[in-house]
Amino acid sequence: MRGAVWLLALSLCAGAHARAAITLGIHVDEPAPTIAQLLVDRLPQELKPQLRSFTDASELHAALAAGEVDLAFLEDPLEAMPGVSAVSDLYPSVLHLLVRRSMATVDLGQLLTSGPVWAGVPGGIGYGLASRLAVDYAVAPLDLLSDPWSQTPAVYFIFGGLLGTDAVSRLEDYRLVSIGDPGAVAVGSVAQGIALRYPNLRAFVLPAEIYPSLARKPALTLAVKTLLVARSGLEPGLVYELAMETDRIKPAIASVYPLAGIDELGRSGNAARALPWHPGAQRYIDRELPSVIERYAEFVGATVTLTIALVTLSVALYRRRRQARKDRLDEFYQQALAYRAELELPHVDPGLIANKLRALQAEVFELLIAERIDADSALVAFLSLSNQLLEEAGVDRADDRGSGQRGS
Repeated sequence: MRGAVWLLALSLCAGAHARAAITLGIHVDEPAPTIAQLLVDRLPQELKPQLRSFTDASELHAALAAGEVDLAFLEDPLEAMPGVSAVSDLYPSVLHLLVRRSMATVDLGQLLTSGPVWAGVPGGIGYGLASRLAVDYAVAPLDLLSDPWSQTPAVYFIFGGLLGTDAVSRLEDYRLVSIGDPGAVAVGSVAQGIALRYPNLRAFVLPAEIYPSLARKPALTLAVKTLLVARSGLEPGLVYELAMETDRIKPAIASVYPLAGIDELGRSGNAARALPWHPGAQRYIDRELPSVIERYAEFVGATVTLTIALVTLSVALYRRRRQARKDRLDEFYQQALAYRAELELPHVDPGLIANKLRALQAEVFELLIAERIDADSALVAFLSLSNQLLEEAGVDRADDRGSGQRGS
């Protein structure tokens, strides 16, 4: 409901001015071009971006930072990129660690120092992670190649989509290496240890014989999410619509690139992800979340019910206490009426009755001081009656107090 209201507000604002064309920057390697073209084909006309291809990840980053492109496909980076925000998760980019068949199986640190390493271009996730792992394993510096053609790599350390047939055929002299035991993926594997240090990564298992010529067994590796990102200054309303439409198109993306249908990395990613959600994307993600009132409705309802019960109990106790005090005064009033009846009898000593009335008044005043009766109309009625009876007994209270003082 809130998402519909948000879209309505955006559409009203959009009518005031036409949107400028937006540009989507992508790397030339698959599956980015195929998925980008699918987005262009499926997005509504007003959201269709112009495509711009890059061969170098660092050039794509620079173009995004300079505002030369509005959107881009990027792997979730190892650290924040100023001015860049996430719009939507697209698909996993998987690390392929390949070594020459003649090399012995050793730990990751030794593999990275066994010869020239092709980890992608500077600025890419592979290049950055290989450099950091070299420091972690205390094997820096690495022999990182600037390209894979000028010198034959001993190790491939590359993130990307699943390898195509042509790529696999060119790698016939290499084998796929598992980063630890795939069976230990949930019980402290090497890949999990790396993922803990770099929270944008996840342990990922490539199934057995996915590349029969490279590996017959499952391979434990790492994966990172490829994201649709935007420059942070892009209009939130536009980003909201892009996030919504991209979410709608995801089944079609999975149909052309099966890894996009794997949710091992989770929808929301890691709380420590380097790129924050763009405000427009965050609004889309939160569209189904209950409002503050809805989230706390049960608690508020219980609190209101408890408050009403406590107030009701308090009122009942107050009324009961007040009634008890009134009943107490009623008893004194009835006693005073009994003394009036005695005054009407012959041969009754009025002075004795007067003493009883004064004793009754004294007891009432003691209860009043102790706050066990209220100073209300019932008290006034009692005092009026008792004073009247003292007068009927022929006793002047002032004179009586004076005579009592003289007698003492």
